[in-house]
Amino acid sequence: MTRLHSTFALFLVLFSLHSHAQRTAGYAARYAQPGVDVLNYDFSLTLSDSTNRISGETRIRFTRADDRQTVWFDLISQKADSTRPDATGMRVRRVTLANGKAAPFSQRNDRVFVNLPAAPNQPTELTIQYAGIPERGLIISRNKFGDRTFFGDNWPNNARHYLPVVDYLADKATCSFTVNAPAEYRVIANGKFISETPVPGKTPRKLTRWQESTPIPTKVMVIGAARFDVDEVGAVAGVPVQSWLYPRDSQKGFVDYRPAKAILEYFSNQIGPYSYEKLANVESTTVFGGMENASCIFYNEKVIVGRPDSDVEALLAHEIAHQWFGNSATEADWSQLWLSEGFATYFSALYLEHAYGKDTLNAVLNQNKGQIFRFTAAKPKGTVIDSTATNLNDLLNPNSYQKGGWVLHMLRCELGDDLFWKGIRAYYAAYQNRNARTSDLVAIIEQTSGRKLGAFFQQWLNQPGYPEVVWGSNYDAGKQSVVIDVRQAQRTGFFTIPLVFSFRDASGREIARSPRLTMNKQTQTFTVPAGTRPATVVINPDNTVLMRAIEMGK
Repeated sequence: MTRLHSTFALFLVLFSLHSHAQRTAGYAARYAQPGVDVLNYDFSLTLSDSTNRISGETRIRFTRADDRQTVWFDLISQKADSTRPDATGMRVRRVTLANGKAAPFSQRNDRVFVNLPAAPNQPTELTIQYAGIPERGLIISRNKFGDRTFFGDNWPNNARHYLPVVDYLADKATCSFTVNAPAEYRVIANGKFISETPVPGKTPRKLTRWQESTPIPTKVMVIGAARFDVDEVGAVAGVPVQSWLYPRDSQKGFVDYRPAKAILEYFSNQIGPYSYEKLANVESTTVFGGMENASCIFYNEKVIVGRPDSDVEALLAHEIAHQWFGNSATEADWSQLWLSEGFATYFSALYLEHAYGKDTLNAVLNQNKGQIFRFTAAKPKGTVIDSTATNLNDLLNPNSYQKGGWVLHMLRCELGDDLFWKGIRAYYAAYQNRNARTSDLVAIIEQTSGRKLGAFFQQWLNQPGYPEVVWGSNYDAGKQSVVIDVRQAQRTGFFTIPLVFSFRDASGREIARSPRLTMNKQTQTFTVPAGTRPATVVINPDNTVLMRAIEMGK
């Protein structure tokens, strides 16, 4: 997802996400259900204009690797002592087995516990019927035009506020949504459109069904219901690209969302096959700038500008990149969030480089560098891989996004374009529709490149901060050489980094440059042959290393 952040000047909405504090360390042990693998969810939801109360029926098919007879599904409960009609939470009415028989169940600690006959390694199917008012997860509100809307906003683990699920990012499943809603709404959800049929009754209603046949995490399983105009933008390799906009925003929004087709084509060509049946870009009330729901991305309604705009295009590229990294190749644990957000951040920049050139890439990298510097000043001990966060929202920071993206840029500069893309394609091919850890990425990049890169990833992902290189140079006329003294001044440990220096004349034209030098000591001196005295010396001229460079005497 994209935070509402100063990276995009127009995203000035305050970001507020009220999820419970969760410890990242041990998150799998606390929220995953080892030995239980959900294969498919069939969600049926009924929405109303007269109340925020929803009713739901979810059929779940899963396997158990052992003979356990009690399984559970996350579902935020209505407080037992609440008598208020607007009390939030869900109350389960009934649980039935595939044969229609009732199954014993209980609701406690925001879970539904179901007792089942033993059936190790056999598919089990049950249906949970429930109703209530979601506190979050499904945002029922009015949009900026005052029209009532319904939008799923599941990240990080808010699906359980309105859907009974194993609400853990590594438990991926296929799903379908059948939504009974007032007839004036158009309903969007994951996957392929199946049908839209009227519902008999006094008040006009209709039933809309979507089906996602690719396993996805619960964090990106959503519906949206609102008054929409829809633009069929085109198709890429048979994948339809659509724009869903509020009618009063549609003409402007269709312009804003139009680059999506070119972005989808670029990533499909560069990375590998797109995993889903469509790409719909949807105006919504998401609390994020954008949320990468699989095949139906939700964008904040305040983003609409109605003209070609690089910030909006960057946002589209970020969320579309997530369809490969985060949705399809999914981080196996919250501590690995950079495999989603760092990738989306850098691949957005790669698309902008493809579309507009190297100068645009460098502008994005420098802007991201500034955010890393500011965040590190406030959180000097923070690392990209972070298993210490006490609140999952704290992981939405420049270490996961901008620094993670910079790690990929430095990897690309280290390997060169051919080996970088070879490694990225191999990683995606291996983990498409699966879960991955950083160690999996490292193993594949090492295999495809023939390089040992453990130290590279270790220092950039697990070591706080970045190099602060203090340097100075002088010209030795007798030896016809430039003598360069460098030292690392940061307090967060030493980095091994490549250094390049550009020698320039008074007009700023490069007259020579150093070879690639390796700084592997705290303080070093390099002597570089130069036939003439340069007017200026520039460090890191190609912007290949994340560092703050301070020239002595300047």
